[in-house]
Amino acid sequence: MEKSEYYGPMAARRRNPDLSRQLLAQLQWVELHLNSQASLAGSDETDPGTSDWWTKATVRVLPDEDEADGVEPWYEVEGTALSTKRLDEESIDVTIFEANGLTIDLQHVEDVHDALDARSEDYAKFIPLFGGRDQFGFVTLRADLEDQIESLGTHVVIIDRVQLAPAWRGLGGVGRLLTARLLRWVCADPRLVAVLPFPIDLDRALLKDDSVFEPALEQVRRTWAALGFRPDTGRLWVMDPSDGTHQNAVTQIEKTLDL
Repeated sequence: MEKSEYYGPMAARRRNPDLSRQLLAQLQWVELHLNSQASLAGSDETDPGTSDWWTKATVRVLPDEDEADGVEPWYEVEGTALSTKRLDEESIDVTIFEANGLTIDLQHVEDVHDALDARSEDYAKFIPLFGGRDQFGFVTLRADLEDQIESLGTHVVIIDRVQLAPAWRGLGGVGRLLTARLLRWVCADPRLVAVLPFPIDLDRALLKDDSVFEPALEQVRRTWAALGFRPDTGRLWVMDPSDGTHQNAVTQIEKTLDL
C-alpha cells in the first residue's frame, strides 16, 4: 500500500558527489502540484465524504550552455527523474516525486467501509482504523485508537503510494520533506494520517526473498518513523498531526537541507 520511495537499488550505489550537489541546488526551484477529485453525490467509490488526491514535485529547467558543450544535463542522468516533459521550445518539466492517496471526511462520509473496500484491496486494509458513529453522527476511529489521538480534526488522510526518483534518495531527507510538504496542503483539517509501508522498488522475485524483503521493509518503516509515524494495528502506521514529533522532524530536515 503506501508503498514507499525510500528504498531501491540506486540508494546502495556509490553516490556521485558532483551530482548530489547539483540536485540539492535544484531544491529552491521545486514546485508541488496537487489535484483532487470528489463526487457531489453517490456511494461506495463515489461517496461524497471522500476525496482522492494526487501530487507531484517538478523542476522546470531550461537548456543551458552545458548541453551545447556536450555535457550531460543533471536531469538526463539515470535515476534523477521519474519522467520528463517538454513544455515548450525553451523549457522541460522534470518530475522527481509523485504521491497519491485519499482523504476521508468523518463528518460527511456515508459508509467508510464501503468507500475503502470499493476502491481496492489495499485501501480495504485501512478499514480497521475506523469504528462506528458518535452522538453527533461523525464516524469515529477505532475505540483504542480514538483514545490515543489528540488531534480534533475531522479528516483522515490515507497515503497510498509515494515515489521519489532514486538519485534524490540519501541526500538528507528530500523525500521526507516533500511528503511533509504535501501533507501540509492535503491535511486541511487533520485527525489522523495513515500509511501501509511497503518497499515498492522490489520486483516480484525479491519480494519473496526474505533476506532482501525484510531489510527493505525495515528501512521503509524507519523512514516513516522519522516523520512521526508509529505502528498501529496489523501493518498500518499512523501519525497524530497534533504530535510535535512530526513538526520537529520536518524542522530538522529543513535545517539539514538549508531550506
